[in-house]
Amino acid sequence: MTPPGGCDPAAIGAPPATAHGIYAHIPFCARRCDYCDFFVAIGVDPAAIDFFSDLARDLELSVLSGGAVRPPADTVYLGGGTPSLVDPSALGGFLAVCRRLVALTDDAEVTLEANPETVTRQAAEAWRAAGVTRLSLGFQSFDDAVLRPRGRSYTAGEASEAFAAARAAGFSNLSIDLIAGLPGETRASFAHGLTRLLALAPEHVSVYLLETEESLKLTPLSRALREGRAHHTAEDEVIGMYDDACRRLGENGYVQYEIANFCRPGFASRHNMKYWLSLPWFAAGPSACSYVGGRRGARPADLARWRDDVRAAAPPIDQSLGDPLACAREALVLNLRLTAGVGVDEFRARWGYDAAALVEEALSGTGLEPLVHAAGGRLILTGRGRLLSNEIFARLT
Repeated sequence: MTPPGGCDPAAIGAPPATAHGIYAHIPFCARRCDYCDFFVAIGVDPAAIDFFSDLARDLELSVLSGGAVRPPADTVYLGGGTPSLVDPSALGGFLAVCRRLVALTDDAEVTLEANPETVTRQAAEAWRAAGVTRLSLGFQSFDDAVLRPRGRSYTAGEASEAFAAARAAGFSNLSIDLIAGLPGETRASFAHGLTRLLALAPEHVSVYLLETEESLKLTPLSRALREGRAHHTAEDEVIGMYDDACRRLGENGYVQYEIANFCRPGFASRHNMKYWLSLPWFAAGPSACSYVGGRRGARPADLARWRDDVRAAAPPIDQSLGDPLACAREALVLNLRLTAGVGVDEFRARWGYDAAALVEEALSGTGLEPLVHAAGGRLILTGRGRLLSNEIFARLT
């Protein structure tokens, strides 16, 4: 039964609990976008530093840490950075390593993050031949005047052409990322972008709200906002953009299955679902984090330190929470991101705590209590709760 205010998990294709994922961080970029706070390497040639040999070693160490021989896996996510900058043969070689180290299912979801300026039909055909089954395209906006100051080196028209090239190459699972609230974006221009997006008909859409200044404190954009060289989009405009996206995507057959994510039925990101459901994944690459056997491990966000650690077979930095209650609270926050919400009985069986009691304890007297809806044995964020989710999650953890 579909939970009130949520969506039927079966409609989005939740991954089996027994299968692992693989995340590989490929950090190379031509330039850094001013809002980005991920670890990236600008102007570095991966072949010159033997990056993919080290990445293979790192993945092997991650898989060995799990203790099983060729454990089952059904997703691979090649993120960054701009991994679509890399020679497709190097990506294919790494995917061959994945198949050697894990029992990758025949229908595995293999995602490659790609910037529009790197996508041609020839490149997309090479990615498919290498084993990529899904592209995540970072459009960010359909407004050229918004893209240019952020360091994006393509026009909205060129991004649409890249989408068409991927489709022509045979990709039947394409995702587009948008950011609501970039400086210069208006509700009207964002709505126009939604119209152009819907005309492309991707299988998956992510709509992220530009993070707050506090969250962006390490980026050039945050400094520009503080110094008055860029200007915040009004909060009511950003809320309007998000509301418009939820409404119009829903009207056009997309299921909102997570705060920022929408899909055609059956096209949820199977890999990202592992994060929100606290399912296991192996990881490789600088700054990459794994979650294996209930323990979280992280690699340093530095190419040289990462390489030295991997070549010395050093284990990842242990970032496990340790305390069972802290683990349960973290899982509760991740689960609540999903519009299907948290099954109270399932949560208690897995984590040993009453999810409803944890929510009541954290939110009592804050005025946030009505934003978590309880019905049918599930806890679900309301629509306004999704907008204020960061405030709710901060109190739950």
